[in-house]
Amino acid sequence: MRILRAGFVVLPLLLAACSFPTKPFSSDSSTNQADTLGHVKVEPATDANTAQGNEVETAELSHQELLAKYQSLQTLAEQNIEELETRLGYSISKMSLSIPSTDDMGLLKSKVAQLQDYTSDLSSQILALDKRVVERRDQPNKGDLLQVHLSALEVDHQTSFKAQPLVGNWIRGESRVVRLNENFLMENGTSEPLNLTYTETYQIIINEKLIGTFGPNRSKYELEFDAPTADQAGQIVGTLKIRIPD
Repeated sequence: MRILRAGFVVLPLLLAACSFPTKPFSSDSSTNQADTLGHVKVEPATDANTAQGNEVETAELSHQELLAKYQSLQTLAEQNIEELETRLGYSISKMSLSIPSTDDMGLLKSKVAQLQDYTSDLSSQILALDKRVVERRDQPNKGDLLQVHLSALEVDHQTSFKAQPLVGNWIRGESRVVRLNENFLMENGTSEPLNLTYTETYQIIINEKLIGTFGPNRSKYELEFDAPTADQAGQIVGTLKIRIPD
């Protein structure tokens, strides 16, 4: 009888335990978002293991090695900033890349850690910009694709020459280098590099010089232009014709 009574007591307890509500859990993953002008909101890193790894890495470096790393990251940041600002067509917010003294090991380690995060952030923004360029190439809206025709080109540099006309398509946000050739038939003929950028803000930049802004409200543009050579030591003049497909 005692066993039966115990069984009757335990059974309601088990049933009651099974009826307790369970608390659901949720997984919230945040994503980086880019606005229409190319700013990328990058969430701060929260991986403790990565942070500890960086601290251990910098802690094991000598002063000379740490200084070299600082200078390398500083140069990389400057290059990334220049690329972003050129392709976007406007200045971005920038952190200070220098420190009062490189003799202070603690200060140097702290700056190296900051620059590692900063260059990673800049690289993420460049990758996001590259992605937008690919999307515009695949599904362009009006103004995303620019048909460029350069003619009457004359290069005044170490060797002056008249260059052959150049025709090409540029995507909004794209920057690339082409070569102006004196003669296409000569394999090692005279040539000059030309960097042409079509910024996200509808600007044409040739070798770091702003040539003009060409909005999608018109389908054709034509103008005479002059720009420096790539090394800023000479000059390129010519006619720029632009067509914006519908």
